[in-house]
Amino acid sequence: MKPLLTVVIPVYNVEKYLNRCIESILLQEWKNYDILLVDDGSTDHSPQICDDYVKAYDFISVIHKENGGLSEARNTGISHAKGEYVYFPDSDDWIEPDTFIALAEALESQDFDIISFNREFVKGEEDAIVSEPEVTQVFEGKDAFVQMLKHTYITGFANDKIYRKSLFIDNNILFPSRKYYEDLGTNYKLFLSAQKVYATNQKYYHYLIDNPDSITQSWNEKKFRDMFGFYKEMFYSDFVRSQLNQEELHLSQLYYVNGLTHILASLYKAKLHKHYGEITSEVKQELEKNKVAYSEMKYLPNRMKYLLYRLHLLKMAFAIQGMK
Repeated sequence: MKPLLTVVIPVYNVEKYLNRCIESILLQEWKNYDILLVDDGSTDHSPQICDDYVKAYDFISVIHKENGGLSEARNTGISHAKGEYVYFPDSDDWIEPDTFIALAEALESQDFDIISFNREFVKGEEDAIVSEPEVTQVFEGKDAFVQMLKHTYITGFANDKIYRKSLFIDNNILFPSRKYYEDLGTNYKLFLSAQKVYATNQKYYHYLIDNPDSITQSWNEKKFRDMFGFYKEMFYSDFVRSQLNQEELHLSQLYYVNGLTHILASLYKAKLHKHYGEITSEVKQELEKNKVAYSEMKYLPNRMKYLLYRLHLLKMAFAIQGMK
C-alpha cells in the first residue's frame, strides 16, 4: 500500500546525529509513512548507517549519490517519493514523538497543500520544547505567505512543513541547486502556489543550533551572497509583487529590511565587512533605498539592530562587543 507521507532525509556526514533523527521518525505512533534517505556523497559512516536501517525496516530506502548539496538531495527525494506528501527534516535535528499523530487529521483529509508547525531552537536533547497555548488556523496560500512576512509562527524554513508533492511538480518548483539558504528561495514560491495551508503554532521540531558542522557556524562570501540574493529575489520578484496589495507589499518591504539588517549585522559581528566590502556596500545601499520608520519594525526580530543602524551605531556596537 502506498504511504501517504514520504519522509525525505538528506544525509551528508552526520554519523553523530543520524540515528537520533531516524529514531525520532520511527517513534511516531501514526504509521502511514515511509522514509527515504538520500546519502549525498557522505565520506564518514553515514552511508553504512543508512544501509543498516534499510536492512532492518522494509519501509526505509536509500539513494546513494554523488555530492550535490542539500537542494539536490531534497529534489532527488521529491522525484523518488512514493507518498502524496513529503517532509524534509534535517538529519542533525529531530521531532517530537507525537508530531505525526497531532497532524494526522490535516494529513489524512488531503485538503491542504502545506501543513506548517513550529520549532524550538535547542543546544541538545536536554532542552525541552515549550509551546504557547495552541493556535491552529487555515489560510489561503497567499495569506500564509503574508503571515510569514509578519514573522508569526509560520516560518520561512522547510523543515517545519509538510508539503503536497504535486505542489513542487505541477508548479515546476525545485530547491535551488548549490545555494545556501535554499528555503528562502523556495518557500515563497510554494506558499504563493498553494491553495490551502494548515498552520499550528505547536512546536514539534528540535532545531539543533550548536552543531559545529552547520552552515551558520562559519561565514563565507557565497553564504552572504546567496542570502542577499534570495531576499532581493523575494522582494523584487514580479511573481510576488503581482499577487500582493499595497499593504502586503509594505510588509514585504519590512521583511526585506529585517533580512538586510541581519546580513549587515552578521558582516560586522564576524568582522568581515571590510573583507567583503562590495556586498557590505550593496546591502547598505538597499537599506538606504528601502528606509522605513523604526516604529514599523517593532515586532520584527532585528528591530534593535535596525535602530542601531539608523543611529549609525551598528558597526560600533559590534566593535565594542568584540573588545570584551
